Amino acid sequence: MKRTLLVDTNRAAVPIYHALQDLGHEVWVVGGKPSETLAKLASNYVQLDYSDSKRLAAFVDEKSFDYLVPGCTDLSYSVCAEINHGRYPGIDTPANTSAINIKSTFREVANNLGLPIPRVLSLAQASDVEAVIVKPVDSFSGRGMVVLHGATPSELSDAFNNARKASKTDGVIIEEYITGQLFSHSAFIRDGEVVADFIVQEDCAINPFTVDVSRVIKGFPLEILEPIREGVRRLVSALALNNGLVHTQFIAYGDCYWIIEMTRRCPGDIYALLIEFSTGYPYAASYVAPFVGEAPHPQRDSNLIERITRHTVTSKAGKSLWGFQFSVPVDIRLFVPLATSGDFIDPSPYGRAGIFFFRSSSDEEQERLYRDILDGNLYSFS
Repeated sequence: MKRTLLVDTNRAAVPIYHALQDLGHEVWVVGGKPSETLAKLASNYVQLDYSDSKRLAAFVDEKSFDYLVPGCTDLSYSVCAEINHGRYPGIDTPANTSAINIKSTFREVANNLGLPIPRVLSLAQASDVEAVIVKPVDSFSGRGMVVLHGATPSELSDAFNNARKASKTDGVIIEEYITGQLFSHSAFIRDGEVVADFIVQEDCAINPFTVDVSRVIKGFPLEILEPIREGVRRLVSALALNNGLVHTQFIAYGDCYWIIEMTRRCPGDIYALLIEFSTGYPYAASYVAPFVGEAPHPQRDSNLIERITRHTVTSKAGKSLWGFQFSVPVDIRLFVPLATSGDFIDPSPYGRAGIFFFRSSSDEEQERLYRDILDGNLYSFS
């Protein structure tokens, strides 16, 4: 039996854990928080803060794992790349990992490849732009980000300093703010070609920088999809990336689009199950495949088998959880609780009460459900 280390204990990594088990592996997990989902569910959990790369490397050497699998955080992928030294398959080099994960470096790579991205600005240039977004180069879930309209030099300076505080590396990037609809493109690469991909509409009901409602889109316009696929192929070729997942977030407006970020780790908030429930495609199994010496699964059918809406329950100002009382009947495909009755849910992006996967019987029903979530009318939980 192969023994595999999954470097993550977050709930989003549970489908990855199950995919490895389905392959017959003895799966170990590491993470610093015993309260996290996989730390409690996994048979072989070791409390180890994997941000300490030396400790993680020593543990990997001690146990002589057959395979090493990154989880659903940028840190997990980065530290796996750092300690790998070419020993385990599927993991990119530290240089390529940084080129993708660090926002400022990725902008340079994207510019060199001719990929459409928002214009990067200096502090002096930002004063002359109608709207800008200021963000740390290495943050997630909108932490430290702010949008400024017609900002004064003083406002820009304050936003810059706040973003720097949210960055582990003191890095900040300022970009022209782009208006449009946010999407993600999740593509699996084999020998430089896209063998499966999915477009997901992503929206922010509570926090403008944190996705909390999403759905798979069928029939996305090819005039945008094909250039995005070509951009992924160019990135893979330029950096000589390994087979596996390339996950892209982009903003579309009309027939134009701008890439916001790319990553190689599995997306969070159980994104894998949104794809699997909606399409039947084995997303988690394809994600782990390159890390265990196999190839991602080809996409056999692009049709939706179920209309699934994923929703992460958060709070704008923070409130205590009592229970979920819905205004209309709903069909719940899966609910993953992240808090219990009586818990205080910290303001987004720091607190989450649970993740719903709703099922709808028609496009019209899903549209109503989606709109009710965005408008805050579907349920109350306090």
